[in-house]
Amino acid sequence: MRGSHPVTQQETATRFAPPAQSPSVVPAEAGVTPPPQLSILMPVWNERAFLESCIGSIRVPEGVSIEVVLVDDGSTDATGDIAARWAAAAPFPVHIIHAPHRGKAAALNLAYARARGACFILLAGDDLLVPERLADRVAAVAGPGPRLAQCGYRTFWHHRPDRAGVEYDPRRSGDHVAGGAASFNRAFAEIYFPIPEELPNEDTWLRAAAIATGTAITPVDGLGLLYRIHPRNSVGPLRSFAETDLNLQQRHRAFDLAERRFRARLDARGAARLAALCRAERLRQKRGLARLLLMPGLTWQDRTSFAANASPLLYALKRRAAPLLKRLLRL
Repeated sequence: MRGSHPVTQQETATRFAPPAQSPSVVPAEAGVTPPPQLSILMPVWNERAFLESCIGSIRVPEGVSIEVVLVDDGSTDATGDIAARWAAAAPFPVHIIHAPHRGKAAALNLAYARARGACFILLAGDDLLVPERLADRVAAVAGPGPRLAQCGYRTFWHHRPDRAGVEYDPRRSGDHVAGGAASFNRAFAEIYFPIPEELPNEDTWLRAAAIATGTAITPVDGLGLLYRIHPRNSVGPLRSFAETDLNLQQRHRAFDLAERRFRARLDARGAARLAALCRAERLRQKRGLARLLLMPGLTWQDRTSFAANASPLLYALKRRAAPLLKRLLRL
């Protein structure tokens, strides 16, 4: 579906009614337009409480042309209506795809198939962009060959605006990548997509694909994303250990899947790094804390992150000590 034309502001909201079963792209007017520099890919599912503030944070930076591809992943609330009203009035092309609920990875794969941009940013429907940083995020991945960048981001509490968030510096993140803070060019997108649909998130696959292909992560100075903490986060301080443990098991499958998908192009360094992360996850699940802390091939961030999620006690201590631990250890 790549290469289709943008939805115009004159199209009415009735054109955004979702079908009963199969995905559909809202049709656009005839006429050829040049590809935008930036495609913002938005997977959304029952985001009525957050979507208006999210889309309100998307503003066009000077000198950068953008489009938004929003996939409504089978929402049962007013998400589709909010998206339709926005698309009708947006000063840039907004393409809406309605699909049965299949999860975030499948929604992002649909969005990428529709996108025409040279650069990509992934935006969840509950987060906020910092529009002043968009041009820098695009510039950081311009050029030939696979390019991946990460800007700074900060958490904020949806139900506790008085509670301080934590800011993450991309220069201290190693090869950890937060999906909403990443930007990448089409050459890297062709490596990254399709995301394996058995994965619950996009972040770990970004990291695994970068490691497997030897793609360096360029830091972009400054704050580019605000990450909302709320009860529907898949991981985070509001989730129990049992929920987090299961989610991490699913997320960390990305390392094994990357070993298999990219086996033909893995160099020794990438293979060793992925193997170490796979082993660390197995030790985390077995509560092998001592072996985890002593095993070779892990960074300091790896050890603290895996260890802090290795048992109910350590997880409780991490939650109680946050945000201090997060500031010091970047968990």
